[in-house]
Amino acid sequence: MQPPYQPHPRAGQRADGPAQPGGNAQRGPATPYAQPGWPTPSAPQGPEAPHPQPGWPGGNARQGPVLKAPPFPAAPAQGPVPGQQGYPGHPGPHAPRGPWLPPVLRDPGEWNPARPEVGRPELGLRFVARLIDTILFAVVWYLMMMLGTAISMIVGGGVLEGAAEAVFAGTYVFSFFLLPILLEWLQTLLWGRSVGKIIFGLWVVRADGSGRVTAGRALVRALLYAPGHTNLVNWVLPWSLTNVLWPLRDKTLQRCLHDKAAGTVVVQVRR
Repeated sequence: MQPPYQPHPRAGQRADGPAQPGGNAQRGPATPYAQPGWPTPSAPQGPEAPHPQPGWPGGNARQGPVLKAPPFPAAPAQGPVPGQQGYPGHPGPHAPRGPWLPPVLRDPGEWNPARPEVGRPELGLRFVARLIDTILFAVVWYLMMMLGTAISMIVGGGVLEGAAEAVFAGTYVFSFFLLPILLEWLQTLLWGRSVGKIIFGLWVVRADGSGRVTAGRALVRALLYAPGHTNLVNWVLPWSLTNVLWPLRDKTLQRCLHDKAAGTVVVQVRR
């Protein structure tokens, strides 16, 4: 059975009650506006009134103090960047390396065995440096042999006999067997590197990170691997090949066997 027909509410009459005098036709729940006894909100007063606030007498919108965002703090003044022109003690033109670049050693004493990848040189640089040392040694050896021959001719009066022959033999033995060891030992002891390593910024330091190589360690290193093949140890073919190829096995420090025996490591310094 259907409910009886109910007429649609007239204008001025709410759907849920009788008509409100002076009110507008509304559907649904009552809104704050058009309620009996409430003043009609007026238009905004002045340029600073944003929107009318209902419920205030007169319809004027009240505003509190205008809040302004605090200004951004000024950036602190920065001094000159180290490495650029005008920085005291660092007149070089290069700026310091940023955090996006890999770290490098600025001094051989900075090498740390806990971070062996910092300052580890490429094997190709070490090979070229050793090749340069070998060529320089060959030049020194040739000059030494020429000097010994000249002294022998002077002593023997142009004939290699007696004392002259002994001088020449002594010069030959010294230049062929002892000179490469002496040169390698002195360069490592005095400079911490050879001439070939100086060209590429390579240094020989102690593997424990304690700094320069001592005289004993430098001597052990020179005895096991002097420039060229004039050293008797390098004549042992299995040793010489294993020595130079050992860095391929030692992935961390990439040391040859003469470095492992002397307790040293080769690092690269970039200034």
